[in-house]
Amino acid sequence: MADAPGLPAGGGECQRGIGVEDFEHQAVFPAAELFLIRSFMKRRGIASPQWLLGTGLDDQDLKHAEVRVSLRQFDMVYRNIYRLLPAPDTGLKLGLALNISRWGMLALAMISARSLGAALATANRHRALVRSRFDLQPVEYGADVAIRMAPRGDQPFPVNREFGHEILIGTLQSQISDLLARPFHFSRIALAYPEPRHGDDYRQLCQCPVEFGTGTSELWLPRALLTERLPLANPVNEDHALQLSKQALAQLQQWQQADIKVRVQTALQASSGQWPSAREMAASLNLSERSLRRQLQQQGSSFRELIQQHQLRLALAELERPGNDIARVAERCGFSDANGFREAFKRWTGMTPGRYRASFTQPGHQRP
Repeated sequence: MADAPGLPAGGGECQRGIGVEDFEHQAVFPAAELFLIRSFMKRRGIASPQWLLGTGLDDQDLKHAEVRVSLRQFDMVYRNIYRLLPAPDTGLKLGLALNISRWGMLALAMISARSLGAALATANRHRALVRSRFDLQPVEYGADVAIRMAPRGDQPFPVNREFGHEILIGTLQSQISDLLARPFHFSRIALAYPEPRHGDDYRQLCQCPVEFGTGTSELWLPRALLTERLPLANPVNEDHALQLSKQALAQLQQWQQADIKVRVQTALQASSGQWPSAREMAASLNLSERSLRRQLQQQGSSFRELIQQHQLRLALAELERPGNDIARVAERCGFSDANGFREAFKRWTGMTPGRYRASFTQPGHQRP
């Protein structure tokens, strides 16, 4: 299968020397996907502040091409969507709504490729630009090819395994349809996990046979489809888009090297319940307190803002864990009493901790 040595949305690679935790905090990815999510949520009556909760982003950020988003922020968005839309088919429908434009200039390179296989190979070569919790590999079965989906062990799913698979399945179906400029459906879907209660939603939305509990997870399609010429193939556009994609890769590597916000966020993540002062944080980063504050200000942030964002992210995660009472959550988040925590949480989110917990644990979310 020389025309398709790789597949899109394979595991995003961290630069050598940069840990997974550091990488997850780095705001290096374009916000194009958030524009698509905004449309998806707006059609369901959900305003941007609700699904952006805990990200530090607002609706205005979705309108600016220069805004960059971290893996951690995307994860928070997915968790909010899961909480706000309890319908069991949300993952599949969200994936179907994420068309190929989410990948920016890389999308133009793929659309302009000579064939579907070449487009998928382009995505694989630039996989550092394509966020995913999966490694994808082609497996040949005679006249068919299967895309084998293997979850990456170093990046847990933001919600759960089933929701992660559903978004990926919907996304690939949508993006291959975009590349071919016609509706596309896999010929067969095999999934390693047991059939969830909404298993029939898979069959209805994917319009193909779907089997569960198969040992490996695979998406099947005709092998001949990989050599089919794409309707918008254009080698001039492809070459131009590939050059810009290479520049984006180089930019990504530069951003990964020295981002003071990421360094502070990573240090807070590793602080194990301790809440350092600005002076202590600066010392741990081999900076003066004045230098730390100046560098954060240059990036449009502050130490206080990053502390509060970390407190909110930690609070949201703790409230989603069954059995954690409010007093314990408050203590974990650096508050001396539960009342102070409740006031801060309501100021940050517009809802009480109890209301947030109830919205995330309602019966509709017991999907698997």
